[in-house]
Amino acid sequence: MNNNELATALTKMLTLRWSPVAVKLVKPGEKVPEKVTQPSVPLRHCQAITLARRGNSLYMPPSRHACPDGAAIMGLVPMSPKLRSGELYLLFKKLPTIECAQKMIATRQEFEAGTYAATVLAPLEDATFEPDVVIFTMYPEQMMWLMCAASYSTGERHNFHTSGYNSTCADLTVQVMKTQQMNISFGCYGARAISDISDFEAYVSVPFQQLPTLVGALEKLSVKSIPEARRRIYMPPVIDKVACAEPVGGNSVDVRIDSNQCTGCGLCEAFCPEAVIRMVTMDGKQTASASAAEKCCACYTCAGQCPQKAIQLTVR
Repeated sequence: MNNNELATALTKMLTLRWSPVAVKLVKPGEKVPEKVTQPSVPLRHCQAITLARRGNSLYMPPSRHACPDGAAIMGLVPMSPKLRSGELYLLFKKLPTIECAQKMIATRQEFEAGTYAATVLAPLEDATFEPDVVIFTMYPEQMMWLMCAASYSTGERHNFHTSGYNSTCADLTVQVMKTQQMNISFGCYGARAISDISDFEAYVSVPFQQLPTLVGALEKLSVKSIPEARRRIYMPPVIDKVACAEPVGGNSVDVRIDSNQCTGCGLCEAFCPEAVIRMVTMDGKQTASASAAEKCCACYTCAGQCPQKAIQLTVR
């Protein structure tokens, strides 16, 4: 898949509001990609991501970087002594002691000064280059599905390395390039103060080489898991006023199955975690029967999975 196809698939399956942003760090002497322009004013890396997700393709040498900390972290320029010491973090009241600031600096990922000569950013669909990483601005639900896609073939859980400092430069760009592992960020002082990321959004960064695999996994998740979760298929009919004035014992659940609606597909039996439902033959037809209703835990999985909406649960 090319960049445009990847972006189109991701936007459709995840219902993205913003374009995924392709980010490349250009080495000294490396050819500048086509169809990118220098911004008219210096920008922070997080601001450049904002502009790129809105449709701009940018070429940013050191002179176009407004944040000296971010430019140094990405290996474009040397780190100034005041930034390296952590002094500025105390002046901004971000951390209480110089020891805390130095520990934060020592544990973040950086590139050595001079490793790179510029950054290039573009909406993934318009990128004329192969990105190092692709950065998403997403809602938590969309982030969850990207996590699921990353685990789809392995079942592995994720460990993220992040903080509230240097989010887009260190956590989303350098960290992901060095480790070749997906990472998340909730933004930082700069990213929240000078970009339009909403209070309900966060970032995910993915190594570009992993994107086709993620798209393939999302295609499989889009067959069943994603649409079912978005339809809230396990939501009970009433979930308000659940508090009881008096302590009560165990609940009993009335499991009603409309045999006229039931087609005998067997999904309810397969998905029931407590083996409450089994398939029986009635009048020569396979149908579901709540043969062990006393074990029902009211998880609503059977009702949610039933394609005919033939199952109704009533908790007493």
